[in-house]
Amino acid sequence: MPEDFAPYFTATGVGTLPHHDPAAAMADVLAVLGEMPYWPQLPQRDPSEDMAPQYAPALEPLVSGTPGSRKVRAFGGLSREEALAAFYERLMSAPLESFAPEAARAAGWPVFLEAVAAADRAAFPWLKGHVTGPVTMCLSVAGDDGKSLLYDDDAAEAIARGLGAAAGAQAAALAGLGRRVMIFLDEPALSGFGSAFTPVSRETVLGLLGACLEEARARAEMILGVHCCGNTDWSLLVESGAEVINLDSASYGQHLLLYPEAVEALLARGGAVAWGAVPTLEYKGNETAKGLWAGLHVLLAGLEEKGLSRERLASQALVTPACGMGGLTVEQARAILALTAGVSELAREAYA
Repeated sequence: MPEDFAPYFTATGVGTLPHHDPAAAMADVLAVLGEMPYWPQLPQRDPSEDMAPQYAPALEPLVSGTPGSRKVRAFGGLSREEALAAFYERLMSAPLESFAPEAARAAGWPVFLEAVAAADRAAFPWLKGHVTGPVTMCLSVAGDDGKSLLYDDDAAEAIARGLGAAAGAQAAALAGLGRRVMIFLDEPALSGFGSAFTPVSRETVLGLLGACLEEARARAEMILGVHCCGNTDWSLLVESGAEVINLDSASYGQHLLLYPEAVEALLARGGAVAWGAVPTLEYKGNETAKGLWAGLHVLLAGLEEKGLSRERLASQALVTPACGMGGLTVEQARAILALTAGVSELAREAYA
């Protein structure tokens, strides 16, 4: 963790946008998120930009997908053992850039690289990327027995390490542009942790997140976060070793207040909370930056009341939308991005 990591309510985004034109999507991001822009996934443009198929190429031949389709499958016509052996051979010997997003399934990625490369060197001090998290990816792929690969320990660890390499490939490419880098593992599946719908142990989740983070850190330097857009066991994400936890605080912020010790541990080691203060799925259109900041301030005050440092809570905070916006309209997404920047500005004014 860099000693000078103090984002102080920096605004950034989460994953998907509803645009069909990647250049227009990138322009909307850069217009309001100048400190930490991110590259957008565009699932309305192409179904293979959904979370699972977008990262299938990084996991071949263990996982494969079809361009233009949301479907992914395990082992690509090989036996399980053949696919695992071939994947690990690739993981150990293939160039890192082969794990980066493919333009055919990630149209926003090359546009992002080009926009940053063309900008003044002082612009965009931070860049943000994202990778589908291992729990979510494993749940999206079934083995030959019809069961999710989450319950195949060897295949699940391989997927976690492949996604770690994918994070490393993004970080290496972005760092090559002369900026500092943050990469999030997007884990919507963890919102079901502990429920009967996702019967998986704490040890399994920690093992997969740990393998993914370990592989990423071995490949490139970056700040690593985990995003979960539902309620979960937040101490689990802190225990995973991630430097940032990103939550939908607009809907679930009060739940984080149940974990003051975990938040304190995260901040004490130099990590940060990325507050998803602007609703996405629950967006109504009548929200104001002032009202959303008031809601976030209540949460920060609640943690202060539990003994956490006001200064540390402010300096080690980011502001994001609650989740991705791939299912919204372009106009709604633009409004949410602007609100995110607005909450960031108001937070900084309040804590100046």
